[in-house]
Amino acid sequence: MHWFARARGDWTDKDYLLTLALTIYEDGLCSCGHPVVIAHHKDNDGWYTAHKKVCNSCAARERSTKGIGKEAYTPALGERVSTTYDRPADKPLRNL
Repeated sequence: MHWFARARGDWTDKDYLLTLALTIYEDGLCSCGHPVVIAHHKDNDGWYTAHKKVCNSCAARERSTKGIGKEAYTPALGERVSTTYDRPADKPLRNL
């Protein structure tokens, strides 16, 4: 349903505002899930740590759907790489 439409069904103004807020929030995220304004800031290079985790559900899916082909990088079955923000509070970002 369009924001300006008169017929909104069961949606309230609050529902539309919440979906708008969620859209704005999600649009500000990098594909890694961290806010672009922080993750892409040049002063944060070196302040992220990569973590590898294995999801057994993903491993089973990947075993059953593993394709044929050669890739330069082949992850372990179920391997996922995520990051955490490790910048200490006493080392704040400079103004953008």
